[in-house]
Amino acid sequence: MREYPVTLNLVGKKVVIVGGGRIARRKFKGLLGCGAKLKVVSPDIHSDIKKYVDSDNITLVERAVRECDIHNAFLIIVATNSYEVNEFVVKHAEDNQLVNASHQADRGNVSLPATLRRGRLVISVFTGGASPLLAKKIRDDLSLQYDQSYGQYVESLYKKRQELKSNNMSESEKKVILEKAMNKTFL
Repeated sequence: MREYPVTLNLVGKKVVIVGGGRIARRKFKGLLGCGAKLKVVSPDIHSDIKKYVDSDNITLVERAVRECDIHNAFLIIVATNSYEVNEFVVKHAEDNQLVNASHQADRGNVSLPATLRRGRLVISVFTGGASPLLAKKIRDDLSLQYDQSYGQYVESLYKKRQELKSNNMSESEKKVILEKAMNKTFL
């Protein structure tokens, strides 16, 4: 599979997680706060996921997955420990749906990298399915270099950029100002 990195705006989009265990919990937590309409389908759902049962835009379905569960989903995350269930979902997904197949990366058409968030700053690490553990280690190493203060730094750069957009300066003048703002002593 030849990947093309991209970020998705999931606000208002239907995202279905098939599975309710450890991997599903990790994927679920990563999706919280993205504005997606989350649906988790599994006969057994982790207690950490069940805590969100009364939340807006979160639906829990405690039974085996059915074909109707994945209809009209923008993104489907297959995260069960059953090869048969995983393959059922992959087989019944439509061509225009994004599918992350945790059991076998090449069975899906989208991969979810190890991600570090610092406000607007998002750093993702992907190993092409070779070693998710290595991707997590690299992400954790980067978290030491890019601490929480980078969120504020990136936000200040964003505000400066927005301010300059409404200015009648030339693009080259704007670029010089943004480069100076970026090169100032950080915090």
